[in-house]
Amino acid sequence: MKIRSNLPQIKWAALALAFGSMGFAQAQPVPGAGVGLNRLRVKPWLQNALSELANLPDTNTVKVASKRITLSYIDPTRATQLLGLHGYTISKPDVPVDPTKLPVVIALPGTTFHETVPATAEKFPQTETDPLNELVVFHDENNPAQLSGLVMILKNNIDKPARQIIIEAMILEISSTSLSELGVQWSRASSAKAGGNFINNKLSGLTIGNLKYPTADAALDLTTKGILHDLNTQIKALVRNGEAEVLSRPSVLALNNRMAYISVAEDIPIARSSYSKNDYQSTSFAKEKAGITLTLRPRIDAEDGEVSMQINAEVTAKVPDADLEVRNKDGMILASSPTISRREVRTYVRVANNTPFIIGGLIAKDKQSTVDKVPLLGDLPILGSLFRSKKDSAVKREVIIVITPFVLPEEHVMGRNMPKDEDAFDSVDNQLFRDAYRIRAEDTFDLNYLFENKQLLHMKALADRIVTGNIFLANQYPYNKFHGKAVPGETILCYRQIYEVLKRKDMRKKLEASKLIFFEPDKNIQSGHRVRFLGDYISTQAPEVLTEQGGAKAVALTYTLQRDSDNARSIFREPVPEISMIDCANEADWRKQLWELNQPAVDGQEKYTVLLRRKQDVDRLKYAVLIKKTVGLNTERLVLSLGNFTRGRLLLMPRVKPQDIELIDGDVARSFFYSEMYYQASQVEMEKDIAAFRRVIEEKGHLKEMLKPNPRR
Repeated sequence: MKIRSNLPQIKWAALALAFGSMGFAQAQPVPGAGVGLNRLRVKPWLQNALSELANLPDTNTVKVASKRITLSYIDPTRATQLLGLHGYTISKPDVPVDPTKLPVVIALPGTTFHETVPATAEKFPQTETDPLNELVVFHDENNPAQLSGLVMILKNNIDKPARQIIIEAMILEISSTSLSELGVQWSRASSAKAGGNFINNKLSGLTIGNLKYPTADAALDLTTKGILHDLNTQIKALVRNGEAEVLSRPSVLALNNRMAYISVAEDIPIARSSYSKNDYQSTSFAKEKAGITLTLRPRIDAEDGEVSMQINAEVTAKVPDADLEVRNKDGMILASSPTISRREVRTYVRVANNTPFIIGGLIAKDKQSTVDKVPLLGDLPILGSLFRSKKDSAVKREVIIVITPFVLPEEHVMGRNMPKDEDAFDSVDNQLFRDAYRIRAEDTFDLNYLFENKQLLHMKALADRIVTGNIFLANQYPYNKFHGKAVPGETILCYRQIYEVLKRKDMRKKLEASKLIFFEPDKNIQSGHRVRFLGDYISTQAPEVLTEQGGAKAVALTYTLQRDSDNARSIFREPVPEISMIDCANEADWRKQLWELNQPAVDGQEKYTVLLRRKQDVDRLKYAVLIKKTVGLNTERLVLSLGNFTRGRLLLMPRVKPQDIELIDGDVARSFFYSEMYYQASQVEMEKDIAAFRRVIEEKGHLKEMLKPNPRR
């Protein structure tokens, strides 16, 4: 088909670009085909059309384009100030963009439409689609390095997340006589032991009870785990003996240099009375908080070894037997007002990471009166004093606060802030929400051999450098297999990890083999195929497949993917498998046949085969169906990436109803193959990705470009 150089050509090319953006995987780049078609096997007529479009004369040397960038951690005003320091042009929304000063950065102004509570009851709050934390960047579309450099500076230097820290507090009330029993024996060590349980730190002189810190000049090796264990043991002993009471054990996840606030308190009414000119008395009540308030601002040092904290601790409580009474002129009690004791500490501290420290000195003296009397006689108006005695005693109590900071790793934020690996944190059979499973540590593979491979790290660094120069390459093959947190071959490994989760939950029981269907070719039907139930087909054609031992034959359902086809007949043929009976005597033969049947065709088309020899293979097919449903529920970006498939992540799980009918198609066959032959398949996939990356580097001359200085704009 010849396309003339007129307006319809542009329409055809636009259609081709849209068609190419559908994400056809594992195809070779086409020179001069444009961004959207680099992963598509382009037909000659389509390639010629794109080439003609690319050769059209461009009258403008600068093509101004705009991109909205959403900020994650910093506000737009601060971001533009820092970008201005880097030399970028900062403008305002009401000022026209000067094409000679590209790129131009504009912070989107705030809006008053986002009202939570309207000023008047009749007014309904308005809204708009624009997010608040956004920048608009105007750049030259023909010079991708302009936008790429700005985005990288934002990502690496400006819009960075704050470090996270867990602050655990334990608030105890303890008698003064037992306080001296609470302490830790600090000891010196000649050197830090391997394993990272020791923290080298210098502590200022401080003594609380028997808890004695060394002088400021003494360097200690502190076994943090031992400190925590010993301190907790002593506290538990005091609590068990009734000599101490744990008032609260709050914890909070805070950001570095941000205020954290913890309050465990109750509102106590306080009576207030007033008199008018006519001697009329009125009483009102105000609320006073009584409890524990803890305000902290942590700051982590550069080496994660120390945490500096600004701490405001306040303990308020109702004083027993100290209520103030409000009476009228006749002496009748109208109301009573409690007396509130307040104990407060404000200080700055510096403490080693993962090490507890104590705030003390919050002392209260309670006066207790004990009356001993003879029954009846002690209550007589005058003579009763002869038959009763009164004893006043003072009880000294102290509230101590034990605070322990835990700095979370910068890269792996899933740590102490994650709940325990228990089923209680999962959502199963909920009537309102989807079934969900929280990924545990045992669900993820140990892949240090990938993340620590030096050659792979070099290739990832090279890909990052290339993408820095042209950000539009970030989502193109093969750069997307190496850029950022991506790892070549990781998709197949994630399929296997999902399989392990489903297998651990024994999800196959939720899916009956009798509810699985496939399309069987039938030339006598206009559509070319008919629906067959897998259970019926096997029971009539290969009943030995339903046995534990199986037979000498296996049923093969082979699907040829047509994702890159432009032929309607081929597209509709994809869900219809080729059905065959093959010789398969044992398990070893089954695995050999499964591998061979899942290799690409001679023309490079992807083929995936479901191979069923015995009953266990049918269970494997059930898991493959569930894998497909799981990936569909969670999006591929979330679950098919090793960087995202981490402990603590909530994984939406498929729910299968008894009446549901599930189709076996090419995606199910691929899940079947990946979950069973994941190791070999991931190795082959990695080899293919590495070869494609090396080839594109050599063909496009990126290595020569790497020798040039990286332009700022």
